[in-house]
Amino acid sequence: MVWASTKLTLWDDIYPTFKTMSIEYRGRHPHILYKKINQLIREIFRVPEGNVQEREYTWNKTENGEEFSVWWEATRQLDDFSYMRIEIKLNGFTSNNVGKATVSFRPTLVSEYPQDTFWQQNIIYEMFRRFWHVVFYRKKRNEWFEMGKIMAERFEKNIKSFVEELK
Repeated sequence: MVWASTKLTLWDDIYPTFKTMSIEYRGRHPHILYKKINQLIREIFRVPEGNVQEREYTWNKTENGEEFSVWWEATRQLDDFSYMRIEIKLNGFTSNNVGKATVSFRPTLVSEYPQDTFWQQNIIYEMFRRFWHVVFYRKKRNEWFEMGKIMAERFEKNIKSFVEELK
C-alpha cells in the first residue's frame, strides 16, 4: 500500500460482473460462521493477523434472539505498489440456535502509484511509468488477478461446504 497524499489507483474487481458474491444460509448455528470466516481469511487469502480489521462488529441480544453483523476488511500486500483487498460481511439472526446468515464478500486487486513529488507529476515520469506498466507490470498483475480469482473461488467453496455441514 502506497502512503502518498496523491496517487494513481488501478482498481480491478475479481468478480467484475457482479462485484459482490453472496451466500445465504438458513439452519442451525449460523453464528458459528463468524469463527469459520475468521479462520478462512488467514488460511485461504494468507493475510497476516495485523492486516485483518473488523470495521464493524455488532452482536445484539433481542427479545427474539441474537442479531449479528460483522464487516471485515483484509489486505494482502503483493509488492510495493499492489495489494489484494477483501471485504467480507456477515449478517444474521439466531434464536434457540436456529436462524439465518448471509455472507457477502468482494475481492479486489488494487495498484497504487504515488504522485507526490514534482518528478512523479511530470509527463516524462508518467510516460516511463506507463511504459513500465504495459511492458512488464501488466503480466504480473494478471498473474495476481488469476491468483485472487482462485483464492476467492476456494473461499466460496469452503464457506458453502461448511454451511452444508451445519445443516
